[in-house]
Amino acid sequence: MDKIVDDAERSMHYYEIYGIILESNYPFKSLLAVASTSPDITFSYVDAAPRVEEWKRTMPVSSTQSQTEDGENLVALYRMNGFDVVHIGNSVDFYIWPEKIVAHLLESQFDNMVEIHFLGWILSIWLELHHVPAIHASAIVTKYGAVGFISSSKGGKSALAAAFVKEGFPLLTDDILPIEERDGPTYFGRPGYPQMRMWPDIAKYFLGDYENLEIVHLKFTKRRVPIGPHSFGTFCRDKKRLKVLYIPERQNENGDIRIESISPKDALIELVKYSFSARTVAALGLEGQRMKFFAGMVMQVPIRRLMYPSGFHYLAEIRDALEKDIESL
Repeated sequence: MDKIVDDAERSMHYYEIYGIILESNYPFKSLLAVASTSPDITFSYVDAAPRVEEWKRTMPVSSTQSQTEDGENLVALYRMNGFDVVHIGNSVDFYIWPEKIVAHLLESQFDNMVEIHFLGWILSIWLELHHVPAIHASAIVTKYGAVGFISSSKGGKSALAAAFVKEGFPLLTDDILPIEERDGPTYFGRPGYPQMRMWPDIAKYFLGDYENLEIVHLKFTKRRVPIGPHSFGTFCRDKKRLKVLYIPERQNENGDIRIESISPKDALIELVKYSFSARTVAALGLEGQRMKFFAGMVMQVPIRRLMYPSGFHYLAEIRDALEKDIESL
């Protein structure tokens, strides 16, 4: 169970991600924890499209305004009887059933996009369909439970999480935090996979170099940073009770660090704001389900605003302030 794979073959393999067991034949470049138990879902990478063509004759329930060079919607979502289809113009179609997801590549040059979409947007949709909402957040594990940092792709959540990982706190997830409710109610953060994605300046600060790290997306400079004994930090494979969520806001005011509580009403607004795939969830008719979930969550999990100065040299001080705040809760 402790083995990590970074080069899968087209034969089927078992992985652990977001609290589920995945069986797949896709050759993931990201590090995924290997599992050996029965899968919750199968992800197949196929050369021929599934024989369910009726979605092509219907109107999408949601689509982007941006278009391909051929005038096709860049992304369109189709809701069918028993399954959903995410069509990403000219590149890949994802077919989503309750117990399986199928990716049909349309153009070979977009092969790298299959993994990016599947590990992010597509799996988050599947989780939502199974009553597990996901938010944009990185999370680490303390002796008090999981601590998450909620923000957008350039909001600083990965740098804050990395500051803790560097000091020996295990990483729970980077970028996507699925949240599970148990009886009580108690809310748990589910683990992602043993990898962080860092912009070059962040990777250079924490690792000393970034040139040898693999690029996540050909159009961007963000790099894959493996988490493990031979790279950076440690990874937690178990779901953890959520202790607190922070909303980071970079400020340049005399280097002051301030942490403030926010009302449940404002916390609910922030969770909706930083939800993963919010428009898709609404199009699938799951918005009410998600709102009810978050409304219960803000009454149980503290959500606090962190205002902090820009600059890597402040990170140790910010981490110390956060540790004191976590302990005080």
